[in-house]
Amino acid sequence: MISTDDPSLISSYELVTRALEDSIKYDNLSDAEKSRARKRHVRRIDRRSWWQRCLGQVRSVDLFWALTVVSIGGFVLIALALLYFRHSHQVFLHRFSHEELSQREHTLGFDRVYVIERPMHENTQAHRERWEAVGKQLDIGFETWPVSVPSPLDPKQIMLHQRECWRPHLSIYRDIIDKGYMDALIVEDHVAFGPSPKLRIYSALMGIPADWDVLQLGPETNGTDSGHHDDIPIMGTQLRYRRVDDGACNNLAYAISRAGTRKVLKIMDSTHAHADFEHLLLDALDRVKLLLFRVSPSIFKWQDV
Repeated sequence: MISTDDPSLISSYELVTRALEDSIKYDNLSDAEKSRARKRHVRRIDRRSWWQRCLGQVRSVDLFWALTVVSIGGFVLIALALLYFRHSHQVFLHRFSHEELSQREHTLGFDRVYVIERPMHENTQAHRERWEAVGKQLDIGFETWPVSVPSPLDPKQIMLHQRECWRPHLSIYRDIIDKGYMDALIVEDHVAFGPSPKLRIYSALMGIPADWDVLQLGPETNGTDSGHHDDIPIMGTQLRYRRVDDGACNNLAYAISRAGTRKVLKIMDSTHAHADFEHLLLDALDRVKLLLFRVSPSIFKWQDV
């Protein structure tokens, strides 16, 4: 007979009783409750490192639900990206709508107009006065871009002269990037506008594919277009345009986009200026593969002053 007066026997008795009671309670639990009870018991004595515990949690995740969450997240990201690019493309196309062009009428539909002044002309002042008069007549603003050339110009310096002919264009490209312009019109001071320049430029911008890099608007005699592509008429006008694979040296009057300037500057940064700088630049422009279009009849023409 066990005496309950002995403290040691009472403690052992209580311990056994509690163990039996816990065992009976555990047997009466459902499978889910037993699983939770085992996890609580294991958690109390879990001596694994944190990365081992994380790995165990990952392994316990249902693969089906994990793939479902990843797939839904991927589809949501793709949908947001498509909506963003669609909105950006619509804004880009709307840039050449009649309403947007009218807001930039003082710069002929572009963000900026540059006029390159070449001091080698004997009548430089006459060219400057003529452009000032044209600006007032058409109500347009432009930025003059002076060019420094060797003086006097002798045959020994002819290659240096050719190099300096291209330098202002490259400096204008950098100015376009620095000031954040989307596009610009670059004109040399010894050409002149043809008839109805605003209307014809607006029609060209609205009719030509909006992702152009360069638009040649100057006299055709200054280009070297091989004529590999057919002319495409612009609806409602007498203008036509065609893709040009070469003829990048037509630099008398042309428009260039921000994307086009980036392409040119990216490849020209690795081209060092020396005696055959112009030929290297023409070769670089050919390798850049600009999306280049020529507008005809030419909007600009030669000016004899």
